[in-house]
Amino acid sequence: MDEELVRRLKKFGMNEYEAKVYAALFGLRVASAREIHEFTQIPRGRVYETLNALMEKHFVLSAGGSPARYHVCDVSRTFDQIKKDTMASLNDLSEYLIELERDRPERLMQAFELRSPWAIDSQVHQMFRRVRSEMLIICDDAEFLKRYGSDLEKLDKRISLYVIVRTPELAEHLRIRCYLGGKDIEYGMFSPPIPDGRTLLRKIAIYADRQDSLSVVDENGSLEGVFLSNDFFSGYLYHCILNEIQPIR
Repeated sequence: MDEELVRRLKKFGMNEYEAKVYAALFGLRVASAREIHEFTQIPRGRVYETLNALMEKHFVLSAGGSPARYHVCDVSRTFDQIKKDTMASLNDLSEYLIELERDRPERLMQAFELRSPWAIDSQVHQMFRRVRSEMLIICDDAEFLKRYGSDLEKLDKRISLYVIVRTPELAEHLRIRCYLGGKDIEYGMFSPPIPDGRTLLRKIAIYADRQDSLSVVDENGSLEGVFLSNDFFSGYLYHCILNEIQPIR
């Protein structure tokens, strides 16, 4: 049996038995269910089930007789028809999704205040679990890096992760590449101006998939956080920040 053909058929979408039965028939040209069973070692009952499934999908035809004998359908016609059917299905699905998207209400940005270390920790872990492709973290807190170091190392293997620290010394707490920011990040992210004279230091900012964000600040010794869902501004910030950072190692 052509194992490469079996592999390609499975990649195309056939299950194990379908791929093996089709590959066997392709090599044997014409065969009975018993001959396919002996050739593939697939249980005979499953051979009949698989042949019926392949016939329903127009990959195989029965030549009749007793016992019935089977052969593959014309390859060019079969796969040309599959291409046409697939494109028609994709076009139909695309049009339906576009119609749904047009009628769907816009996702509104939501804000949640986090007023305890437990709430902040829970939100951080939730963002780590849900992030799909990329995350940017701005940090001026050694305890955060120590606490979540192993989580960040796992994330670094799964997604595009950028950890920006305020000083090179903070990067020593991690075994992954860290980055330093420029003057705009220092002024805008670590030391934002506060008009009423309060002492407000941003300790952590996390941006996930350019749509969710978490900002944690130290206000007079008390940690408080704000989580924004569907944060349309985070995508812009993400782009600006990446253009300003430099790797430490």
